[in-house]
Amino acid sequence: MNTVISPYAKADSTLPIREGAPPLARPTKEEIKNFPTQAKQLLAHNWAIQKSHLEAELYNLQWLEGRHVLLVGATGPGLGGALASAVMGTGQAASVTVIGRDLSRSLGYETGKIMQTQAEDAGWEERFHWSNSGVDLEGKPLEDIVTTLKKVKAERIIYFNTVAAANSGLLPGMPAVFVKDVDEQGLFQWQLMPLSENLIAMTKSVMGEMAIQFPRVLVENGLTVEATVFADWRGSLDKISRDPMQREYGRQGAYSTSLYLPKEIIQQATREAYGNNQTMLDIFLPMMRTRALAFIPGGMMMSRLSEMLMEKEEVRYLSVPELALGMLDRVGQTLNGGCDNPFPRLDSHEATLDEWFFEVLERLNNDENSDFYYKRWLSE
Repeated sequence: MNTVISPYAKADSTLPIREGAPPLARPTKEEIKNFPTQAKQLLAHNWAIQKSHLEAELYNLQWLEGRHVLLVGATGPGLGGALASAVMGTGQAASVTVIGRDLSRSLGYETGKIMQTQAEDAGWEERFHWSNSGVDLEGKPLEDIVTTLKKVKAERIIYFNTVAAANSGLLPGMPAVFVKDVDEQGLFQWQLMPLSENLIAMTKSVMGEMAIQFPRVLVENGLTVEATVFADWRGSLDKISRDPMQREYGRQGAYSTSLYLPKEIIQQATREAYGNNQTMLDIFLPMMRTRALAFIPGGMMMSRLSEMLMEKEEVRYLSVPELALGMLDRVGQTLNGGCDNPFPRLDSHEATLDEWFFEVLERLNNDENSDFYYKRWLSE
């Protein structure tokens, strides 16, 4: 009988156990009241950082001129919202279409409203469109997007998909995985729970199958997609961490168990497109403190650990707004013939610390007398 040898497949007897994943928290009345102000501050913060980097000529976004940019999953404080800030801030694109699917009482929804207002104040008129109906492969949401793009004569569409909608858990028949996390009480561990067939199918569909099919549907409806761009993370490439017979099993947390599923679909589509007269990029990014990270077991804690190790090694941390510039810059290089890599890496600075990261992660504990007491290793 094979024995699971991974330390991540065994509960740490010194830490409390919670089953599942972080719950979706309802915003308080006070938080809802502050969302409009937060949305303004967020967009201003994004553009202030991006403008300084552009003025320093660290990134080149001149290629946006004359292009029609379609941003799916581009509201709120994540990468998509930062992409929207940069594209609108430069003012060079022929048109910008932002697609979200946010609750009406959410920061994401308010950023969409602020973007719309800013576009109107800047005289964008029909050049900017925000939809909160999400993406579908048929029906009215699709018809509305196609109509909008045709109205602005979008002949050179650059499609970005940064949607975050997946479930953290175990696939059928897989051994247990325990993921360390932290809250105000200290360190604890999540025990990932089995996912139903429906949740597995949804995880593959929204971020994977629908994401790659949507630009094809646009083409079928008479539009031209010049480039398709996805956001990825190197944890999805760590295939050894998915093998229960390896010591590394589960070391990427939920990315070892279920979150890699849509990324595999995107990666396969990118491989098939390469060399076949299709411009498709799957861009790998470092761990980012976005709203999606808070819903992944251990996500925020892993990000804090990574930032601490970068600080110790004097590796420059790249903020979400700057990473959005990096994505846009790499797309421009590809379209201008300067780069043929379908899998650009914006995570290289962080990846150099991986082996150290896993050694520290495995040893983190609640013992104040230990060299690996969690407060010594997690940035604020």
